[in-house]
Amino acid sequence: MAIRYTLVSTETAGFPSNAVATSNQGFNVPGGALESIIFRFSGTVSNADAFAADFGSLVSNLRVVINGETCFDYRTGYSSGADTTPGQFGYFLNNLGEGLAVQDVASTTAVIYYARIPIGRNLPPGVSRVEYTLGTIALENARTGTGSVEAWMVYNDNYQTRLYVGPATSLTTSGTGQEEFVVRVNSSEPGVISGVLIQNDRDTDADISEIRLTSQSDYSMETDYWRYLSGDLFNGILFGDAGVSATELQYAQISPGTIFIPTFGLSRSDELRMQITTTAARTVLAQPVLVASANAQAAPAQTQTQAVRTNTAAAILDRSGAANQ
Repeated sequence: MAIRYTLVSTETAGFPSNAVATSNQGFNVPGGALESIIFRFSGTVSNADAFAADFGSLVSNLRVVINGETCFDYRTGYSSGADTTPGQFGYFLNNLGEGLAVQDVASTTAVIYYARIPIGRNLPPGVSRVEYTLGTIALENARTGTGSVEAWMVYNDNYQTRLYVGPATSLTTSGTGQEEFVVRVNSSEPGVISGVLIQNDRDTDADISEIRLTSQSDYSMETDYWRYLSGDLFNGILFGDAGVSATELQYAQISPGTIFIPTFGLSRSDELRMQITTTAARTVLAQPVLVASANAQAAPAQTQTQAVRTNTAAAILDRSGAANQ
């Protein structure tokens, strides 16, 4: 077997409508080499002004748990259907791999959107359990939406890496200059740090002016410099806007208030350390991305190393004092 696509869930909950919503879903899946999970949003919104451009801007959080283990725990800094710019969710996924988040722009009201989440887990034979939590914001202008969210398992014997995206670390900035930002990394997960996503809590890009990643730079560097190094400035961001074109995606240089910085397999000898310079008091999120080899295993929980040997018969004898006669 090379690649197999298996539809395991179709739910109406999770497709954006006229209210903020959270959908919690769970289902059983076959064992095997699980490379990724594809979420397919398909439905209709009542008017073209239900969201301005990028459908992915309506997603506020997505958490995936497999057999009790959290594999992917993402939340946006902000979500807005009014923005005509690339959303944070799609921007993040497409930094993990080109084309992981894509919108079909053929219609402004009939929506099709794909989000592929890399997983990289070898599920044991038999039945495994997958659960996800999906949060969406309300459509703009009190518009309504009806549709479904499908979950497809992608099995691939030749997947090479395991991905872990854990909870983000937050920093409430002062807006008055440079501050230390220590990003926590889950010590029980294997792998190296392949990148870090930095998100502001609003779409004002000037709120974050400079970043220093201590593992890569001796000095603070402007945000446009980091975007140049990551390829964003070379029209490196693609997103959907059906109101502009029904046949092609749009190019952009920035997702406002959002920067993904590759860290080139940074070792785990320390936490991820940065200095960040801001011009406004905001809440900034930093989310590290851990990548390990396909067969890597999570570190075991803390264990005791000294055995406590118990023997009831000996305890009774000792208590009786008979052994002392």
